[in-house]
Amino acid sequence: MKTSDFVHDSRVRRPWYHPLLLARWGIILALFGYLAVGLYFFLKQNDLVYAVPTPRLSPDEASKEAVSSGLVPWKNTTPGAEGQTGYGYVPPNFAGPAPRGTIVFFHGNGDHAWLSADHVAPFTQRGFRVFFYEYPGFGGRPGVPSERAIVPEAQAVVRSLAQAGYSPIYIWGESLGAGVAAAVCADESLPIRGLTLVTPWDNIANVGVSYYPYLPVRAFMIDKYDSIANLAHFEHPICVIRGDKDDTIFPPLTLNLFAHLPEPKRMMLMKGYGHGDWPGGPGLSWWDDALNYIAPPARK
Repeated sequence: MKTSDFVHDSRVRRPWYHPLLLARWGIILALFGYLAVGLYFFLKQNDLVYAVPTPRLSPDEASKEAVSSGLVPWKNTTPGAEGQTGYGYVPPNFAGPAPRGTIVFFHGNGDHAWLSADHVAPFTQRGFRVFFYEYPGFGGRPGVPSERAIVPEAQAVVRSLAQAGYSPIYIWGESLGAGVAAAVCADESLPIRGLTLVTPWDNIANVGVSYYPYLPVRAFMIDKYDSIANLAHFEHPICVIRGDKDDTIFPPLTLNLFAHLPEPKRMMLMKGYGHGDWPGGPGLSWWDDALNYIAPPARK
């Protein structure tokens, strides 16, 4: 008999149902599950942020939809891009007189630009013309929406409007559009005279964290839309409008933004309203409150 036959084998083979083995496999599976969920949201973040309406429309289909809403495609006047269309939509009388200037409007996600056509009457009745910017991938436009694609182009549009004689220019953004509007205003060279942000966030990563606190959202967000940083040096009036029942952009995010905004600034609270159920009648006084703040009417 060999001596090795008497050596005790210290390796204990536990059955598969042993609690320690089950715990180990549970931890491994939970980790893989967590990573899989994180990877899913990383890959889907663009869809979640922008929610491009489906099915996609062709330029002709988009133009027809816009015309049925009372808008027409805008012929781009940006230097070097003459003759292009699809950057946005305007009322047919866009080039007519507008004694108080031009509002460049940025819409929320899940919409096309012409779906905000009900804003034409409130703006035009108060002396403004309005340009509805359309994001890449929306409204018959090719491309994929992203902060990198949208913001420089939108800034070029603002500059081209000023060069075409449509000043003074004011910016109005709602929800996602508020983040875009703030990013556009980060360019201090643009001739922007005032800004309205409807249901805005402080930065988009905080929006993600408010929905998915168990994920490292800040680590994998590609688009930043940091409105606090983008508006740190904005020197013109800012009007922030929020609803006290907003369950999409939670009120603490809007309040944090407002607390960090430079003066002059104003907060308007719409009591009893949420994220997308605003009272929109053109004769309502809240339009005057917001517009008169960012663009004070000339004294008679």
